[in-house]
Amino acid sequence: MALNAVSKLPPGVPEVLRAAHDVFVNVSTDRILRIETLTQAVHNGQDSVPALTEIAQIAHKIAGVAGTLGYPDIGNQSRAIEQRLKADIAAGAPLRNWNSISAEIEALLDDMEELI
Repeated sequence: MALNAVSKLPPGVPEVLRAAHDVFVNVSTDRILRIETLTQAVHNGQDSVPALTEIAQIAHKIAGVAGTLGYPDIGNQSRAIEQRLKADIAAGAPLRNWNSISAEIEALLDDMEELI
């Protein structure tokens, strides 16, 4: 799915949001790489709570901006990942749903990679 935020920007303000869009795309590379590193750490059996907490924090940041810039699917995916990770951590079972959450993370990263 090709994503095109400029066509989804609110009428009359594309230039104002274009700068925010460019920043979002630029930081997406760093966020993708960080999430991949953290995901690999969890798969390798390292202490999962700090890694999953950081993934949830990154997902929160993505969700907070993506919809505004015309990427509602990425925003929704990120929010769902954040909420599921936080719920499992809070329940004391951080890896309870890891297989399905990690698949959601991979789908999110694939969509984000289309931005860059």
